[in-house]
Amino acid sequence: MISRRLLRIKVLKILFACIKSGNQSQLSVEKELIFSINKTYDLYHYVLLLLIKIADYAQNRIDIGKQKYLPTQEEKNPNTKFVDNTVIKLLRQNKILQNYIEQEKLSWDDSNELLKKIFNSMVNSDYYKEYMLSSRHSFAEDRQLIHKILECEIEDLDYIYVLLEEKNIYWIDDLEFVLSMAIKTVKSFKANQDNYTELMPLYKDEKDEKFAIRLLRRTLADYEKTETTIDEYTKNWDFERLAFMDTLILQMLLAEVREFPDIPIRISIDEYLEIAKFFSSPTSSAFINGVADKIINHELKENNIVKYSEELLEESKN
Repeated sequence: MISRRLLRIKVLKILFACIKSGNQSQLSVEKELIFSINKTYDLYHYVLLLLIKIADYAQNRIDIGKQKYLPTQEEKNPNTKFVDNTVIKLLRQNKILQNYIEQEKLSWDDSNELLKKIFNSMVNSDYYKEYMLSSRHSFAEDRQLIHKILECEIEDLDYIYVLLEEKNIYWIDDLEFVLSMAIKTVKSFKANQDNYTELMPLYKDEKDEKFAIRLLRRTLADYEKTETTIDEYTKNWDFERLAFMDTLILQMLLAEVREFPDIPIRISIDEYLEIAKFFSSPTSSAFINGVADKIINHELKENNIVKYSEELLEESKN
């Protein structure tokens, strides 16, 4: 399921494009946000399909070896433990995965170079060699191997980031999170599960489903007012430090604090400080934290910020 941090990042990117272009209606912006989030779910299924295609590539190598005029003994009697991996079989037989792939027309058919890179790296790894040489044939061992492939081969492969960016611009920052979704999915698999076992949902619950749209709407609704407020609290800051991305992250932070009574202020602040580390300058966190603290404290005194309980308020102040 998609995390709230990734939802915040999605909103940030859409807002950045919207405000910079200055010519998009709120309806079109909301549609683009939803489209971007749905594309993350496409990538989740795409990664699960990639596991199947790696096994297909391995099977193809076995078939080519057998067809040689003078195959080696190893090629005559290949080790098929990986291509027979139970988790791969469960993915291959999962009707929900297959239906989604067919519906969205997801395919790795033009990505043979990627499959080659992943396969070659995998077969040379210690964890793969240990797996293939082991006489055990347990489901837990099969599942651990797939976990290792996702963790060690895909996330650290620079080539896949280039490839994904070419396929879809919305996938640039999604892979790390999607891999964590795929790992959780594999961990949840059972050896005796049926072909209609549910995969991870896109959202944790209805609140998360509405979170991104509410955050987007509140940021846009408060934009001019918050811009004036930020200007009042940054008169002593050098103009060069007021980067557009910094102020946009601050805009979103203040919108979230005002809009969601059930989210502690401290959690919201920490989330946006982490986002700033990746999307702005080294000095951004200090700027955002300092200005947000002053504005929020003022708005708390003016009762412009409401939290559901005193406990949440106390947690926010700590």
